Amino acid sequence: MPTPDFITQVSRVTAERAEAWDALLDALSAPAAGVVEQLRSGGLAETWRTGVNWLGQDSDLMTGALLTLDVYARGSERRTFADDLAGFDAGRAAMAEPVAAAIESMRTVAALCRDEAAAWSRGDVTAGKDLRAQQNDVIQEHVVVLPELGARLVRESTGVWRAIGQLLLAFLTAETGKDYQRAVLGAPGMVKPGGRVDPNGLARR
Repeated sequence: MPTPDFITQVSRVTAERAEAWDALLDALSAPAAGVVEQLRSGGLAETWRTGVNWLGQDSDLMTGALLTLDVYARGSERRTFADDLAGFDAGRAAMAEPVAAAIESMRTVAALCRDEAAAWSRGDVTAGKDLRAQQNDVIQEHVVVLPELGARLVRESTGVWRAIGQLLLAFLTAETGKDYQRAVLGAPGMVKPGGRVDPNGLARR
C-alpha cells in the first residue's frame, strides 16, 4: 500500500506534468500573442523547468533548450514585441499548423494529468493508476505525428522553435520511456536501451 508521503509526491508530480504539457501545447497552438508574451517574460521556461523536476538528473537533457529560452527572454528588451510575434507566427505556420488536430487532441493528456493528481490527493490509488494508463493510451495514439514534428522543429528551425522541438522530444521520451531523441535525431537520450521512465514510480509499488 502506498504511503501518505508517496501519494503526496505523486499528486504533486502529476500536477506539475499537467502544467508542463499545457505550456508545451500552448506554445504549439494557443493564441500567439499570449505565448510570445510568456516567452519574453520567461514564464513558459519556468513552467517547463518546474514540470521536469521529477526527472532528477535526467532533466539535464532539457537544459540546453531551456537555456535557449532564458537567453530569448533576457534579450527581449532589445527586440520589439511585433518582431518577436512575426517570427513566432512564421515558425508556427510552417511547422505546427499542419498537425494542429493532433496537437489539440494532446490536451486530453494534460486534463487527465489533473484528474490523476486529484485522484492521488484524495488517496484513490486505483483511479490514479487508471488515469495514468489513459494518458499513455492518448500519447501512443499520436505517437507518430508528434515526434516527427519535434524532429522537424529541431532540424529545420532555429532559436525558440528549435528549443520547443527539443522540449517536445524530451517530454515524449519522459512520458513514454521510448528514446525519441535518439530515434529521430540520433542524439543521446535519457533512457538506457531496454529501460523506461516511470513518472509516478508506480512500477516500484
